[in-house]
Amino acid sequence: MATVAMVGDIFLQQPLPDNSAMAEVIDALKSADFAFGNLETPVTKGGEPIEKWINMRMPPDLLDDVTAMGFHVLTLANNHMMDYGEYGFVDTLTHFVQRDLTYVGAGLTIDLAWEAKIVGKGDFDVAFLGAASTLGPLSAAGPDRPGVAPIHVSESYAVDPHASMEQPGSAPYVHTRAWQEDIERALAAIEAVLYDVDLIVVAMHWGVPPFWRSRFQDGLADYQIEVGHALIDAGADVIVGHHPHSLGEVEIYKGKPIFYSLGNFVFHHNQGPAAETPVSRNAPYGLSLARRDRNWSESLIVVAELDDEGEIAYRLVPVLLDDLGNPALLKGEEAEALIKRLDAMSPQAAISHVDGIGHLSVV
Repeated sequence: MATVAMVGDIFLQQPLPDNSAMAEVIDALKSADFAFGNLETPVTKGGEPIEKWINMRMPPDLLDDVTAMGFHVLTLANNHMMDYGEYGFVDTLTHFVQRDLTYVGAGLTIDLAWEAKIVGKGDFDVAFLGAASTLGPLSAAGPDRPGVAPIHVSESYAVDPHASMEQPGSAPYVHTRAWQEDIERALAAIEAVLYDVDLIVVAMHWGVPPFWRSRFQDGLADYQIEVGHALIDAGADVIVGHHPHSLGEVEIYKGKPIFYSLGNFVFHHNQGPAAETPVSRNAPYGLSLARRDRNWSESLIVVAELDDEGEIAYRLVPVLLDDLGNPALLKGEEAEALIKRLDAMSPQAAISHVDGIGHLSVV
């Protein structure tokens, strides 16, 4: 048997607390054979911030706190990995190599960024891939350009003149579709390891945070369904999504799960992109901190359990971030309430709970 623990966004700005709540979280990660998450920041003290609204970076010594949590593999495919330019990006890769820490979704060329990394335990081998559709300036890797593994998205906008007459100033409907050549590259990356491993995990940085959506277009963007289904059709076993910084729905497609967003896992400055925080500046519009409710701090540890016959079961461990952005395991009624909310927002999945732990039916 082999187990894989999967989480969402990770961003540290201070050492993790030495307390019982964090110890329980670390135990949950270290009890798995492999732990996988999204590092939402370059690891560097150097470089210059590129011209974008939010520039994030993490001091290199805090990467030791991340590894101490028990992570074996991290995806670097996200919209912040090039926040401090090519210097900060290459410095990040260097710190990973120095710690013998495996990363996916990024590289000095696009071929390296799309390369799956395989880790093993006994007779079990697991392949990890990472990609991003949330692409900051010059963040997509190219044939001779460092960056992240990209799945670009095109947008088109639909305006109903009659509706606009009644609701002037309302947002148009946004249609999205992924670039076909990027999907084909993703499928090739999966197919390259399809017959070499027992489990393929793909991390996708995608989606729209709730306060960026128009009120009548809540939920998933079109391209997320398109890409998620294509990845599973190619042979991926589980898709783990992040970027919206809140829990998203779960879909079972052809017997395999798509976790569209696992939310934040460790996220310091968890109150988010406001003008006074050190990671954002010159916002083109105001964001009220009051709009960030408990949903922004709810999270999950998804544990995939692969048995000797190749069957996979999924446990969902509820997590809640505190005011500083550090995680703690939820228990009792609070844990059950989170699982019930996740089930209610997931019409294409059946999620039950026993003693505060969610169980996903993939039949």
